[in-house]
Amino acid sequence: MTERGFGRPERGRDIGASQTWRARLEESSALLAPVVLILGLALVEGGFEVGDRHVAGLAVWLVVVALILVGGASRAVLARPFHWATGLILGLSLLSALSSLWSGSVELSVIEADRILVYLGFFIAAFLIAQTDKRRQRFAEGLTLSVTIVALLGLTSRLLPNILEVGEIVGSGARLAYPLGYWNANGTMFGIAVALLLWTSRNAAWRGLRWFSAGALPAVLLALYFTYSRGGLLALLLAAGCTIVLSRDRLWLLATLAAGAIGALPAVLAVQARRSLADNLGNQAAVDQGVTVLLILVGGVALSLALFAALRWAERRQGRFTGRAVELSRNPSLLRGIAALAAVVAIGVAIAIGGRAWDQFSSSDVQFPNQPERHFSQFNGAGRHDFYRVAVDAFDEKPLLGIGAGTYLFAWESHRSIPQPVHDAHSLYLEAFAELGVVGGLLVLALVGTLLWTGFRAWRSAQHPQRERYAALFAATFAFAVVAGLDWFWEIPGLGAVFFLASGVLVAARCAQLTAPASWGLGTAGEERRFGLAVAALAIAWISAVALIGPLLVDREIDASQSAAASGDLTSAANHAKTARSIEPFAASPYVQLGLIAEAEGDYATADQRLTQAIAREDRNWQLYYLRSRVEEAGGEPAAARADLDRARDLNPLENCLRGKPSCG
Repeated sequence: MTERGFGRPERGRDIGASQTWRARLEESSALLAPVVLILGLALVEGGFEVGDRHVAGLAVWLVVVALILVGGASRAVLARPFHWATGLILGLSLLSALSSLWSGSVELSVIEADRILVYLGFFIAAFLIAQTDKRRQRFAEGLTLSVTIVALLGLTSRLLPNILEVGEIVGSGARLAYPLGYWNANGTMFGIAVALLLWTSRNAAWRGLRWFSAGALPAVLLALYFTYSRGGLLALLLAAGCTIVLSRDRLWLLATLAAGAIGALPAVLAVQARRSLADNLGNQAAVDQGVTVLLILVGGVALSLALFAALRWAERRQGRFTGRAVELSRNPSLLRGIAALAAVVAIGVAIAIGGRAWDQFSSSDVQFPNQPERHFSQFNGAGRHDFYRVAVDAFDEKPLLGIGAGTYLFAWESHRSIPQPVHDAHSLYLEAFAELGVVGGLLVLALVGTLLWTGFRAWRSAQHPQRERYAALFAATFAFAVVAGLDWFWEIPGLGAVFFLASGVLVAARCAQLTAPASWGLGTAGEERRFGLAVAALAIAWISAVALIGPLLVDREIDASQSAAASGDLTSAANHAKTARSIEPFAASPYVQLGLIAEAEGDYATADQRLTQAIAREDRNWQLYYLRSRVEEAGGEPAAARADLDRARDLNPLENCLRGKPSCG
């Protein structure tokens, strides 16, 4: 009896310790997961290239499988928002794949379908991880840390280019493109980072993270300034504004943002006075000025932290004036009045400058100003007016099902009025309507709308402090949803991951709200649904892995073939290209590579045959006709060469190299 009596409490303590250890491990994993994923994508230029994106997709689907194997699906709380979201994402991927039947490029359409499968992996991984309130807290903190670190890396590459050599090269242009590879994507991520930092400055579980968040604000704002991105500024206004408006502590968040802006202001002014740094010129002066601005920024961070400390003191003191201000900031009548006034002011501003703004936006002038900071106050669309017009024209051609996923490039080259090379419509929604017709366009709107509505409902149904967390996550998704309509951010997984990871957490939270806690572990129906989730997720993971591996291997083999050809080893180059062809016989790129290799060997008949096979798989690509005309000319077929050159001009009338200018690359 004695042994049994003593044994039970000891066994209970062991079980309790094991459960505590497991809970801590799960929470730590929830914190690190978004950091590893987003940083990994950021360090390969946002994961834009097929190989990098598909490696990230395979990694995240492995995470999903691991979560299922350790019981993640068996503990998942399922409800209608999850089913709708996953169904819409899967439907969009399936429609993109099916569009290969009429797109004229199976390869490009499949790649677009794969992109959506990668995003589905992000979403499901976040959903499975964020199944408890503590894990949702840690995951949101990890998301904040990840986007903040990305911003700090970008800023370091500009201020200390001689130390952070992985950053962008001095003299490569004024706008900060590192690490995502595109300044507007950086600006958008940095703007979202500010909103998340505002949340962690008050609601982080760890006190040190609260102070870090307040101190990081000036640095992130300076990094955003270096992008000279109006889209980034818009993302900042939307994300930070939404976070503040939806927060009960809006007064303190607004004051914290003001403290961060005050801390960043001296550094911004210092940059404007130092042109070598502002313009990122390739000289020693830019390096020296970067060190000077860094020292000024350190002083600004100290000032921002001092102001943050003063805010905390004022909050703890609960003085009469402070209490009255907080009370007014939570007064519904006053807030409605401020909202109405803001709407009137916005309408007045739109009326006052709308005509001038439209004239600038629709102008064909895409010149960037000599002083990059002036870009913030300009309304020039940088060609977007024409990008959007071509998307609308493409939709008019095939309004029901579109021209095919991934093929906007062909429509642009045929119908553009400016010579700027473009691959995307710079609008998720217009591109969806152009490539997938009204069916795909409405599907994208339904997907984004469902995720936003679910996030909003999660915020509205939550209590403090969860409500503050969901406000920040919703703000991040809302900002991305808006700016994705103005640029090609959908194609940058490093930024798209922020949207789908945050959405996964919000959907998990909403499912928990809709499901009674007492019924989570009870009932065969619930167990059957969770078992069904595990089986379905494993099946989708397997299908996604197969879909992602093919293009990844083809991309690697084509790269290896090009490297071998560049070094003069044409035999090895041909072998790699043939391997790529055997993996994806429907793809045009292996045949193009085989044609180029045959051309280099002087075998023009074989080159002609391979390029003809490529054209059969991608018949709207002007470059293929140009390459075949070159081979035909060299092979003694001038009439056929002229016909192909004419066809290339029909498909791309504004291409300079088809008009006797420098030869096409």
